[in-house]
Amino acid sequence: MTASENRQLTAEELLASPRGRSLVFTIASQMPERIERELSADDGPQTDAARAYAEFNETTFIAAYLQDRAHGAAVVMYQGPDTTELEDDDALPADVAEKLGHISPVSPTQEDLEDALAEVISGAMYWQPPHGGDLVAGAPEVRQALIPFAETILATGLLDGWSRPLDRDNQWALAWDDSEDKGVLPAVYSADPENPAALAEVSRDDMVAPFDPSSGVVMPQNLKGWLAWMLTAETDYRHDFAQDPFEEVSGEWWSIPPFGLWTSTDCWPKGTPIGVDLVEDDCGLERARACRLEIRTEARICEIHAPDDWAELCRRYPLDVSAQRRYVWSEATGRKGRWVIPDWSRVTEEFDGVHVSLAGYLRTAGAVIDLGDANFIEDSPSRPTAGDTDERTASLMAGWNPDTTYWLGDVVTGIAEVAEWAYDDDADAWRQVPPR
Repeated sequence: MTASENRQLTAEELLASPRGRSLVFTIASQMPERIERELSADDGPQTDAARAYAEFNETTFIAAYLQDRAHGAAVVMYQGPDTTELEDDDALPADVAEKLGHISPVSPTQEDLEDALAEVISGAMYWQPPHGGDLVAGAPEVRQALIPFAETILATGLLDGWSRPLDRDNQWALAWDDSEDKGVLPAVYSADPENPAALAEVSRDDMVAPFDPSSGVVMPQNLKGWLAWMLTAETDYRHDFAQDPFEEVSGEWWSIPPFGLWTSTDCWPKGTPIGVDLVEDDCGLERARACRLEIRTEARICEIHAPDDWAELCRRYPLDVSAQRRYVWSEATGRKGRWVIPDWSRVTEEFDGVHVSLAGYLRTAGAVIDLGDANFIEDSPSRPTAGDTDERTASLMAGWNPDTTYWLGDVVTGIAEVAEWAYDDDADAWRQVPPR
């Protein structure tokens, strides 16, 4: 399952997947500083390049709005008193592609890539239809127009290491010090910050985040409890569909292992933990304590660098979630049918940790991953089938932050280093907090 390690991303791969395509589209929309200065001038754009960006941005904004409106999103565009209501064909994806053709690709810097990727990740959603901008970027003519931009990004060489395997010596777990989210390491905050070594004495069980019992929801915090939770949920959803085969019932949308397990990421070249930058649906987190983990050298790692890696994991250890993911994932992908995710309680038979690389995320997250026929799972008459769009079996990697490793086995032996990070609003960047 590691044949895709160190395989370089291609332009076709970037543009074939929702998150990769969004990254290229975001980079293409980034204006050089000289263009920004000209567009902000009182006399407006004076060069062909500035006018091209202005027309592209305006057309993209309107096209995205029209796509949202056409798909039933509650969006409103406020226009001047003398303007007429926009028609559905006032800005089409083909118009966006045409405007994009007048912009010359610019090589992004490492900072440009990090900023664009953070923007893409924060807007990733798997419980509703795609944003209008994502629909525009996914149109065939726009994808074709984005090829030169994808090739320019790859030519920088900055993505060359994004398919590398896990670096065991540089894995950073995070404890969020925000009022609503303490992450999965609350015990870190009760330890003596002047004596980081004492953190290694805190047991793994003590560092699992407790869930608020007043919420009325008791989430599983271990693999056996998680499996029982999932099987019970599937049974309940199938019972509901038996009463009404066309019922539209939302629910959990993620396919990650259970909450409460250790998670970690590597760092960007400048030393910032990737995990503080790249958080799906981040809710405005602003402060974190990062802990560099000590990992057993014999820990077995499953590497996810491409959709085929995720598909193979699903085929080996399938868990049928067709009923409970049926509606929510049909909203995100337009597909109804058999849905499978990895049974994380069984993945531990072979692996202690599962690592989704940056390239693995861009290639895989949000894409419908075809698993073929269903001969690897037991079919049942209770599985809902009304309105299925195909007879295949598929999976969706949802809720998994880029470069994140979930540690399924007890292989975290201690904490080697601790660092505080805070978001600097003025600099629009994460900064390491000097030790007290």
